[in-house]
Formats: sequence, C-alpha cells, structure tokens
Amino acid sequence: MRTPFLPRPSRDALFTSPLHVIVRDFPETLQEFQSHGVSLEEFGDRSLQDFEDPGPLLDALEDSTAWRPPVIEA
Repeated sequence: MRTPFLPRPSRDALFTSPLHVIVRDFPETLQEFQSHGVSLEEFGDRSLQDFEDPGPLLDALEDSTAWRPPVIEA
C-alpha cells in the first residue's frame, strides 16, 4: 500500500532519483522542472546527476519540497 503523503526527500534522493519519480511522488516539483526548461517527456527517465549543471534546479526542488515534514528516524 502506498503512503498517501511522503515526507521531504533528501537532497541525495532528489539528485539520484529519475525525474519522473520525483514528479510522481512530489507533484509540487513539476513547476520547477517547467520553469527550468526541463522536458519530462524527453528527460523523465534520467536523474539530475546526468545533467551538466544541476545545482540551481536541485536547489529549487529542495525549496519546493521544504514544506513537507522531515523523515523521522526511529
């Protein structure tokens, strides 16, 4: 069963996950991809580690998911 609400992703998870997974799990990130000119149709199966300069987009993705609560470690 899928959890209906996911906690904030780590910076590493945003960097290494396929872009289509990021948008699926964190729909608020779609606007960031669009505003940075990243076509999910073309690059959805890739991760940010495949990009030449992912820093600004990675920062924007972190900002857009910052409202989510952090992962609580047991």
